[in-house]
Amino acid sequence: MELRDLTHDEQLALVALIEYVVTSNRDVTDEEIEEIADVAAALGRKRYRNLVEEADERFEDDEGLKEHLGTIDRQEARELIYGVVLETALSDPEMLRNGDFLDWLRDEWRVPVDVEPGPS
Repeated sequence: MELRDLTHDEQLALVALIEYVVTSNRDVTDEEIEEIADVAAALGRKRYRNLVEEADERFEDDEGLKEHLGTIDRQEARELIYGVVLETALSDPEMLRNGDFLDWLRDEWRVPVDVEPGPS
């Protein structure tokens, strides 16, 4: 499954989560910018911008976003979305220290997370 295969609601969830991760602190890393550019390219830049605008209008707080995330039920889509969002979060150590939202999402969506050991 590719990002373009996601439904509208799944794409909206992806974009809203990326925004959440990137805006969770004051500093946007170069890696986060690259991740956003990759997602925007995969979805189409105009589509990505429209999804950002829709997310900003629809999700005024974490609870609104959580409610929408609860409607995403295709497991394959959940795992793809979570993987992209986690990769974005991993580029920002500050986000990882405050990753309660991503922990909640992992448990809510039952996404298996395998952490590969780093170099010895």
